[in-house]
Amino acid sequence: MPKPVLHLGSAWSSSWSVVGWMACRLGGLEVEERTIFLSRPDSPAKLKAISPSGRVPALHVEGMVLWDSLAIAEWLWERDPSCAIWPQHAERRAYARCLAAEVHSHFDDVRNGLPMNLVKRWPLRDGLPSNVKLMNRPGVRAGTERMEAMWREARRRYGGPYLLGETFCFADAVAAPMCSRYVTYGVELAPDSMAFIAAQMESPLMREWRARAERQADEVGREIVLQYP
Repeated sequence: MPKPVLHLGSAWSSSWSVVGWMACRLGGLEVEERTIFLSRPDSPAKLKAISPSGRVPALHVEGMVLWDSLAIAEWLWERDPSCAIWPQHAERRAYARCLAAEVHSHFDDVRNGLPMNLVKRWPLRDGLPSNVKLMNRPGVRAGTERMEAMWREARRRYGGPYLLGETFCFADAVAAPMCSRYVTYGVELAPDSMAFIAAQMESPLMREWRARAERQADEVGREIVLQYP
């Protein structure tokens, strides 16, 4: 049987690619990884050729195409319920699913107001808006406050450093690229939120993905990477 193929976007800016890639790692699925750099003239055609939605990640496995990160995670867990996608304890697993589903379904204002770029650091000295103005974009502050409440309650329940305790699971994979935005734009949140963000950014999987983003920046040119988004 052919090796599964995981199609990913630009590592520095494709936040859902991070999530799909982490899902495969947590699920123990060995894949061939193929990257489509986004924001290029031929990107839409390449994306449409590998994904019905025209988006990444897209996992090609066993004659199927799974084109959504949450669907990839659930398929992997059904394939092997002992994997690290979800906690083994039923109550923690249900709570983790609620956290992941809320982030998966909401917070578009935060995503659009603070676009992910793992290489860029803000503020830049070129007259662009300050991080204070970015936080005042519609929905960004309210969405941030809701995420902080989620992080805080989960760590109160389970002790941290991750959302469900000491073990990184798919709920953390969904949270990690959201956390990265506050690092990119130099936004200072409450001390406990900053501790959670640091734990996410220094998790083994996120460190590996950040290194990928840096390598790709060297490959395509950092002056280009800093333009997007």
